[in-house]
Amino acid sequence: MPTTTGASAAPRTATDDAAGPAGAAGVPGRAAARADLAARSVRELFTGRALGVPGTLLGAPAHPRPASPGAPWHYWWQAHLLDALVDAGLRHRDDPARAREFRRDGHRLLRGITLRSGGRVTRNSYYDDMAWLLLAVGRLAGLDRALTGRADVACLDAGSALLARLEQGHTGDLGGGVFWNTRHDVKNTASSAPTALGFVRTHRPEQARAVLDWLRDVLWDPQRKVFRDGLRLVAAGSGAEVTRLDERLFSYNSGPVLGALLELADAPGTSAPDRAELLRTAADVVAGAAQEYGRELDGRPVLRTHGGGDAGLFSGILARYLAAAALHPDLPVAARRTAAGLVEGTADALWAGRREFDPAVDFSAPGGAAAAGGGPTVAIFSPDPARHADESQRPGVPVELSTQVQAWTVLEAAARLARP
Repeated sequence: MPTTTGASAAPRTATDDAAGPAGAAGVPGRAAARADLAARSVRELFTGRALGVPGTLLGAPAHPRPASPGAPWHYWWQAHLLDALVDAGLRHRDDPARAREFRRDGHRLLRGITLRSGGRVTRNSYYDDMAWLLLAVGRLAGLDRALTGRADVACLDAGSALLARLEQGHTGDLGGGVFWNTRHDVKNTASSAPTALGFVRTHRPEQARAVLDWLRDVLWDPQRKVFRDGLRLVAAGSGAEVTRLDERLFSYNSGPVLGALLELADAPGTSAPDRAELLRTAADVVAGAAQEYGRELDGRPVLRTHGGGDAGLFSGILARYLAAAALHPDLPVAARRTAAGLVEGTADALWAGRREFDPAVDFSAPGGAAAAGGGPTVAIFSPDPARHADESQRPGVPVELSTQVQAWTVLEAAARLARP
């Protein structure tokens, strides 16, 4: 990670004192302080009322916010923003007041997504989008239970509606799997993997196993230990289907498959031989992620990132599930260490490359000048862990929500690993 000097370097703040130098992602207090800064930054710079309606929240696609009210709002980015809010709420369970703040924002965001979707969370043409929101809503319901003893009815209703839609996309066409969108012409890992995990979490192990079996049989590359993108229906007729395999690789696809394997292995009723097989496959997925999507930076493993737009979320999603692998007691030690190393290395690199500033001062100001405001700081994180934000996300250029939620997600994953 290059070190910046002079006016563009991030000013030293109390956050730095709490978070320590790069390489401290595994220290509980420091890792939590980093995640808190990311949470504060995203909430302050990006979130606001949905369509101006009180009691709602939505993440703006960029900071500064686009002037046009018709700017894209990206349903699936909001789902991952909701997941990050839940991460922070669960991390603060020992501080109920802070945890309730994140829970409140999570419910406001769910209302905002519903409002922006025209009153129904299922008003969406993409099954993968709805699968991500199902996972986030289910986790929000879990936060409800942790804090209040019961799930909010809005979560339960949204989850039921989303699950029903996903079951419509899970068909026997093309041998199984889940369609990508309502045109029903592509089945891919992007939709099948989070849906499989959603099936596990909603106590549908047979459906989850069927989707995972299809992914393994059709899209798994056993040499590289990664999942190819998908299978496209080119033509159909006279009882025959002509398909084309899409060989592209996307790092985030390994994440929810890994989560589904681990959670299905731990599900009640999974036999010992099946559990062993699922855990072996999970270890392979970790190895493939390290080989295909990892790199070395300053002698440490980090995840490659993929720029902005939708791809600005990819490595954050993978990091979330690598953290789950690192914490799973029955995975081989080597797989757990590999997973933890990728999460912690990426978190350290993103932290070292942040640009911190006082939001009361124009965010286009150089870091040193922004410190003059003297208030609590926020940060812009680089979309690329190998480059400082001053270089990759130059002051004054709009910053995309996706890349900042990605950084927040990685830092939450590292904080989860650092908890005693």
